[in-house]
Amino acid sequence: MSEPDAGSDLAGVRTRATDNGDSWTISGTKVWTTGAHIAHAMVLLARTDGTADDRQQGLSQFVVDLPHPDIEIRPIRSIDGQAHFNEVVFHDAVVDSSALLGRRGHGWQQVMSELAFERSGPERYLTTLPLLRAWTGHLREQGATANQRVTLGRLTAQAWALRQMSLQVARELSAGGQPDVLAAMVKDLGSTFEGDLVTAVRDASGIVPRREGGTHLERLLAQSVLHTPAFTLRGGTNEILRGIVARGLGIR
Repeated sequence: MSEPDAGSDLAGVRTRATDNGDSWTISGTKVWTTGAHIAHAMVLLARTDGTADDRQQGLSQFVVDLPHPDIEIRPIRSIDGQAHFNEVVFHDAVVDSSALLGRRGHGWQQVMSELAFERSGPERYLTTLPLLRAWTGHLREQGATANQRVTLGRLTAQAWALRQMSLQVARELSAGGQPDVLAAMVKDLGSTFEGDLVTAVRDASGIVPRREGGTHLERLLAQSVLHTPAFTLRGGTNEILRGIVARGLGIR
């Protein structure tokens, strides 16, 4: 979905798919594409009609097989040295007409339904759960102060509340609903919780994060610290999500 000039503002997509009758020619660039370097296919949002000024209109989705001779995949290295994300460049790549996913021009509606799943899924609030579990085990072995017990209880309660909200979104989607606002709330609260959890464990434990050597807990803490800046960006920034919630509540 995301592009260099259309990330959180997804309606500004410029990647274009031109209809050739029995095929499509795709040109443009996507960015932050997770796992593109190892994937056998990717789902692509492209503009099939109109211009970027048409915003949500004229967008369609495609399933594109990988690798492709006219698709260039460039890895993006994160601060921890790993390369989960990629920039994907389409150099007038031709795909079969059957690559169209769903209905032409209905890409925006399809993407919004998909984003409701993504934004409310457990991966949006459980990324740092291994850290919480490791710290819980550490406290069980070493003993916990009163303040540490309060912190642990608060974090556990927040995780449980987010789980219930996530399940509610899944129920509404299964029933054919469009819980866009609730999904945005889950993602906003969930990604904020992930970062707050890292800070809370670090402050309450006094443990020094270590990328190499050290204990399992120290390594988990180091990994979590490095990934924290991305939590409130992926899947839509918190600012964009709060705008969705505000519009849904009729206050914007």
